[in-house]
Amino acid sequence: MVKELYNPFEKYGIRRVINAATSATNLGGSIPDPEVFRAMEDSSKSFVVITELQAWAGKKIAEATGAEAGLPVASACNGLTLGAAACIMKGTELEGYDPLVRGRWSHISMRLPMHSEGLRTEFIVQRECRNAYDHSVECAGGRFVEVDSTKEALAAAYDPERTAGYYFTARGARKGLSIEEVVEVAHSKGSYVLVDAAAENPPKMKLRYYIERGADLVSYSGGKHIRGPNNSGLLAGKADLVKLAHLQSYPFSGVGRGSKMSRETIVGLVKALEIYLASDEEAEFQEWLHHVNYFVEELGAIPGVEAGITYQRIVETGEPMAPFCFLKLDEGVCGISGRELVSRLQEGDPKIHTLWEPRFLLGPDCEGMMALNPEYMLEGEHEVVVKAIKEILGA
Repeated sequence: MVKELYNPFEKYGIRRVINAATSATNLGGSIPDPEVFRAMEDSSKSFVVITELQAWAGKKIAEATGAEAGLPVASACNGLTLGAAACIMKGTELEGYDPLVRGRWSHISMRLPMHSEGLRTEFIVQRECRNAYDHSVECAGGRFVEVDSTKEALAAAYDPERTAGYYFTARGARKGLSIEEVVEVAHSKGSYVLVDAAAENPPKMKLRYYIERGADLVSYSGGKHIRGPNNSGLLAGKADLVKLAHLQSYPFSGVGRGSKMSRETIVGLVKALEIYLASDEEAEFQEWLHHVNYFVEELGAIPGVEAGITYQRIVETGEPMAPFCFLKLDEGVCGISGRELVSRLQEGDPKIHTLWEPRFLLGPDCEGMMALNPEYMLEGEHEVVVKAIKEILGA
């Protein structure tokens, strides 16, 4: 039996969304545990010195990631901007300041992004590691130097007068050099590696993976699988670089000034991280698999629909991260294509968001594939999705 779903946005004239896609920012990220909101509410009952709260949260992030230091940031993208700014400012007079000690350094920090003359601003990157999110580095005044995926090319591109660091994306590693190889080259040049690991959880071990392999700064989303506030993230790495990132961040006058995190958001992020670290990953995986099997059984019985199980996999090992249900439609039998079905589901009430050819999650073999991800679905929504698909397909 399909139960009616509560829509907290109905009073505003807005349709509810069922998220059978992923932790998309445009859908609100994820849904935090109620304990997160209780911690946020409690922290709203008093003022606090934000830098002291950031330092407390940074210690929690460092403990979770195995890094020397950490910093709460407004998103993984914000973490990349601050991380890039830190690499650019290495070796400047900004290193003489401390975010926990009163001082004036805006005349230094505000050189970025537009007044970077004389600073090292170039980031060497494998072509396979480029994506839309690396614009975050450019927001700090960084410039990319693209190279082939060989250690020789990475080494040859280094210029001691211009290179601020090396940039690495976890998803790009499927076709390029590994984090270990990039770190080896960067450190042989006395340079740094900044890693975009925004969506690299689960599993929990990925919180330590890149730090353990020598990365100097790693940026994670706090609003995806960690299930913190949507506008939160974690920056972890070497203490000297994290300090420089902090000096560029809110509440100071640097490239991160506009990316504010309220005291409630910072506390909520830490609470979400604590809950995530204590979670049972195997039980969670089996719950997702249960829902995927339900989708396969119900939707695979529809004429013209091929249904099955596929997996998002850990880039480095190939092990399953999360199970998905895939659907492939025979348009001649179903009357519509899979792409049309994805669009039709978003037109309903509630809107149902699914995935179409999600290569960024499932790899290159996704042609003609629609996918359902149960990770962010709530109780009662699975039956609603099945009912909606059957109605559209006339089953």
